[in-house]
Amino acid sequence: MPSALVNEDGPEGRMSKGVLASNALLLIFAGHETTVNLIAHSVLTLLRHPGALEKLRCRPELIVPGVEELLRFESSVQFWQTRSAVEDIDIAGTTIPEGAPIFLVYGSANRDPQRFTDPGELDLERRDNQHLGFSQGIHFCFGAPLARLEVQVAVAEFVRRVQNPRLVQDPPPYRHNQIFRGPRHVLVDIDGIRDRPVCA
Repeated sequence: MPSALVNEDGPEGRMSKGVLASNALLLIFAGHETTVNLIAHSVLTLLRHPGALEKLRCRPELIVPGVEELLRFESSVQFWQTRSAVEDIDIAGTTIPEGAPIFLVYGSANRDPQRFTDPGELDLERRDNQHLGFSQGIHFCFGAPLARLEVQVAVAEFVRRVQNPRLVQDPPPYRHNQIFRGPRHVLVDIDGIRDRPVCA
């Protein structure tokens, strides 16, 4: 991606060095921070829901829909402030004027009871799980396929190999950040590592 940015002649010509550096930092930070937070939230959430952890251990084919549910359940990004109304919008009798900033609150949208049945419940088999974990439309995260794969592999291996994992501290300490949400660390006690999964 950085190579393509450096060498691409866009409609306005090549990017300046400053713009290239800003985009490179964004790619590194946004791509790493959000994925780390999602892995930490996934482990934390599964350890808080031992039934879901056991279900995933016994039914590893649920890792793909399971990660989608974990994305919905614990959003790594809380809000993003780069939207603006392209025209006047009327919502419940209030007009948001054209050009006004719009803050999309992902955590709230992903728990919306008008959109999701039992939004406060973790359901690894949730149907029609159109969450906003990676945003939507033209703002959709282009790193989403890689992030999904990384989280699927990390969580699947954790579930498959770690014996009797237990949270040491709940809740764990969280980073102080208004946009990105994630624990500083998730301390886990284990009994060992297994070569093959054991399903109860």
